[in-house]
Order: sequence, then structure tokens, then C-alpha cells
Amino acid sequence: MTVLFWLFAYACHAQEDNLLSDSAFHKKRNPKTAILCSALLPGLGQVYNQKYWKVPLVYGAGGAMVYTFYYNQSKYKKFKDAYAEGDPQKIYIIDGYQRTYEQLPQGRDWYRRYRDLSFFGFAAVYFLNIVDAMVDAYFTEFDVSDDLTLKIHPSIVDNFDLTSAVGIKFTIGF
Repeated sequence: MTVLFWLFAYACHAQEDNLLSDSAFHKKRNPKTAILCSALLPGLGQVYNQKYWKVPLVYGAGGAMVYTFYYNQSKYKKFKDAYAEGDPQKIYIIDGYQRTYEQLPQGRDWYRRYRDLSFFGFAAVYFLNIVDAMVDAYFTEFDVSDDLTLKIHPSIVDNFDLTSAVGIKFTIGF
């Protein structure tokens, strides 16, 4: 599995090789490549963007969602099977707790709901993994220097009815 992961990572890095020799400049990333890499294998877009520290976060969040899905699925199955027996006189022991027949539908519905929510949580982690890779690829060249300028100048504004008006022009430089 790890060999496959690094093979995909090498393929994504091999697409573009326009790294400048100066360490102050970053390699320009292609957001489409980052999206494709993350869609094929979660975390691969982060490797493509050289944000290696995010890969354990992606797999940790995804693993937590998979664990909660299987946990809630196993509890749901226990309550569903007990309710399917249909004996209202019987006391059911599920995970060390006594349950009456009337309590079984509530437990079944509870665990089914949280099983479904954990599936949607996993889908959200997968989607956010792709979005994070795309945003990182777009912002590799974003200027974060302290050179933010605001210029205020008087200006003459031409209107649609061929008249002119005096105004103020604001220019923000990054």
C-alpha cells in the first residue's frame, strides 16, 4: 500500500518540474493535478503540495469516521436482530445492559442514525481533503509580504451620459 502511495506521489510530482534554484521561490502547483491526486488517493494532493504533515490528519480523520461507522453498524445489527425475534416477554441483554422489547426500536434507530452520520462524516473528510489540496495549490504563490499599499488619488470619472465628475480613486497594491 505504501509503495502504491509513493508511486502515485512520484507520478504527481513528475508532471511539473519548474522549480527555481532560489529557495525563496516556491514551485508553481497546478490545482487540477492536486485535485486529481487527492481524488485518486486521499492525502496524495497534500504530498503533491509538499504539505506532508497534513497526511496523518487526513487519514486520522478518515479512520475515525470508518471506526465510528463500524461501531454503530455492529450496535445497530444487535438491536435489529434482537427486535426481529419479536418476543415482548423476553429481557434482552445487549453489551451487558438489560433491554426490554419496547426499548429495542429506540436503540436500533439511535445507532442507525449515527451510523448514517458517520458515513456522511467520512464523505465530508474525503471532500475536504480534495478542497484542501486545491486551495494549497492555488495559494503557493500568494504574496504574504508586508508590502501592502493603499494609494488615494483624485480622479475624473466619465459617466455614461458623456459628463464627467470628480471623485476619489482607491488603489490597493499587494
